[in-house]
Amino acid sequence: MMIGYVFGGAIAGLLAAVVALLLGASFWLAFGIYAVVGAIAMPLLAVARLTYGILVDRVTTTTDTDHFNEPRAAHVIEPSASQQGVDIEASMKILAVDDDPFILELIPMISEKAGFPEVEPAASAEQALDRLAKNDVTFDCLLLDINMPGMDGVELCRRVRQIPQYRYTPIIMLTAMRDMANMGDAYRAGATDYATKPFDIEELSARLRSAQEAIHAQRKTGYAGHADSGYNLNVARSHAFKLPDGLDLGDVNGLVDQPVLSNYLTQLPRKEVAGVYMFAVNIDGIEGVYTRSSRQQFIALLLDVAAAAADCFGAKRTVMAYNDNATLLIAVNSANPLPAINVEIDIERQLLRSNSQRDTDGKTEITVSVGGPVQPQGTKAERARTALGQVTALAERRTFDKQGRPVAGLSKR
Repeated sequence: MMIGYVFGGAIAGLLAAVVALLLGASFWLAFGIYAVVGAIAMPLLAVARLTYGILVDRVTTTTDTDHFNEPRAAHVIEPSASQQGVDIEASMKILAVDDDPFILELIPMISEKAGFPEVEPAASAEQALDRLAKNDVTFDCLLLDINMPGMDGVELCRRVRQIPQYRYTPIIMLTAMRDMANMGDAYRAGATDYATKPFDIEELSARLRSAQEAIHAQRKTGYAGHADSGYNLNVARSHAFKLPDGLDLGDVNGLVDQPVLSNYLTQLPRKEVAGVYMFAVNIDGIEGVYTRSSRQQFIALLLDVAAAAADCFGAKRTVMAYNDNATLLIAVNSANPLPAINVEIDIERQLLRSNSQRDTDGKTEITVSVGGPVQPQGTKAERARTALGQVTALAERRTFDKQGRPVAGLSKR
């Protein structure tokens, strides 16, 4: 889209320069007119496109209302959360942080079109932190630009997560730097989602609607850690164990919630996906371990497993999440991923060296079953579902194999 704006600006500038030359202007004057007109035309084209989209949307809505009694061709659509009976609130209070004045003017226009007119701007990370510290308004969603002078958006996101009332607030990062390093840093800092500049109106609107649905799910369940993202990352295991609600697992770098891991995999640029591999880690006999442990001991175990995995793969290269079955799902940025058996041995050795007192009797050795590596394939919408389903199935297969013989996948340990 940005290329189109640049091209349009160049054409407008060229036409203005030609007209100036025909009217007798000098070459340098015509060149100056070309530069000025081209620079002015680009933002005007962006505003014109946004305005056109708003008008078309209103005309379409009016047309649909006028003709609601007319028969329509049968078609199959995926119902939205509101169509499925989810009562989503009409709006949210949004704080938009960006050092570009044009972006701060554009975001409210897009947000209003999506049904979210309450947007407050902040021109810097420092200004945003001051605004959040006032506590007179609690924002429901934050839009943070990554590339800002002074404190950047990643550091701002990290600091926002340290504010108790914003521990689970949806944070959408805004940036033109759509590469794996920046995306990984943002998600590890606590970002929920990602939108790229220049903005696609429908894309940003969809991100805001997803954030609103996540907020509704948090308020409905009373627990912010596992809001439904629309991606089912759970694959049936050989037992019926489910993670208890309300477990706070936010103390390991790179450990995020299920929806965040899905968003990370979905938003990765196609050229970057080839460098990502998935692993899954099951805690063997987790039902018995949970029964013998206190709540604090069990949380310590989950954190220890995640910390061991991050240390094994490299904390700066991983984004991880526990699914509802207590399987640790891991996305690793690596051109040469380790074999699953090596990962399994490494994690178990680190758990042995850990000082945490996880087991109430102190005698049971914690073991894990690791599946992978699996590379995400398919369309953006399919990546999370297929890759995580495959890798979870491999970890489950490993668990079955270990019940009778110590093997890793099809290899002897």
